[in-house]
Amino acid sequence: MTEGFDSIIREYIDFVNRQVGVYMDAMAGFENIKLKIERQVHRVRRPTGIKSNEAGDRIVVWSSYEDPSQPEIIHSRIVRANNYIAANSPGGTNEQQHSQAILVFMVAYWESSIRPRLAQARGVETNEIRSNVMGDLTIVRNAILHSKAVIKSKEYKRMRSLSEIFEKEQEIFVPYENMHKVWPAPQFPVNHK
Repeated sequence: MTEGFDSIIREYIDFVNRQVGVYMDAMAGFENIKLKIERQVHRVRRPTGIKSNEAGDRIVVWSSYEDPSQPEIIHSRIVRANNYIAANSPGGTNEQQHSQAILVFMVAYWESSIRPRLAQARGVETNEIRSNVMGDLTIVRNAILHSKAVIKSKEYKRMRSLSEIFEKEQEIFVPYENMHKVWPAPQFPVNHK
């Protein structure tokens, strides 16, 4: 029995909504760890008299985890406190990495699972199932994976629905507000011939 077209679309919308939850949890986690490290920097700086502008250069954050398959090896990361705080700040590298990963994941799930099933439900070829939003996100995905996260002008001109969110010839930067413009987008009309 063939799946219903609408139930497949609902499944994808549910998938996108789960990504919203993961994104929101991650943003809260980044903010929480940033605040904890800022407090620790302040605590370290106070008794030593380290000046604020020197704090990021002189105070480091060390984090590690053990590899359960090789307990004698400890993986660690040491980073200057100011760089750690910047990475976890709103718009920082952790938020951008997470945003880009979710966008890539959304397109991968669309292409590998949802789109072929929609085509089967309609009795058409997969390439006949189209969505302006997902086409735009595919351009974004390809830029992330193949062009160092830069949407080239030629590709940017092909965008139909999300061009106000992304810039051409600039590294993809997706602030919190723009991620919230992407989320409702997959609640979209899907076209086929």
